[in-house]
Amino acid sequence: MAPLILLSKRNLNGGMKMYKTFEGTMITGASDDLIEIEGELVEEFDCFNCKNGTLACSDGTLLTVDYDKDGLWRFGIRFKGSLFDKKEEGSVDEDTNDKVFFKPGMKWIVFHEEASVAVR
Repeated sequence: MAPLILLSKRNLNGGMKMYKTFEGTMITGASDDLIEIEGELVEEFDCFNCKNGTLACSDGTLLTVDYDKDGLWRFGIRFKGSLFDKKEEGSVDEDTNDKVFFKPGMKWIVFHEEASVAVR
């Protein structure tokens, strides 16, 4: 069984409010130098102010990675693999990064800061 992940969000009083759970894998960013993988796979990729990065996943998903001018991590979908579930857009107003969710079954994720990828 895949790990159950509990996501939380800061409320206006600074406390943590639990708001949803999921099984599988999630990709997001933290600070200005980390890409975080949580769930079935747990990893952090160092990438300070990343531009033109690429994440490749064992299910065939390809994502572009960009730390944008607003200080948010953005993940672009180049190709959706068999385990791709959804992408939640980050918000400048809420100071949240993009989040990409996958169904259970992910085996590996590879990151390269300046990979060239051709997709048909």
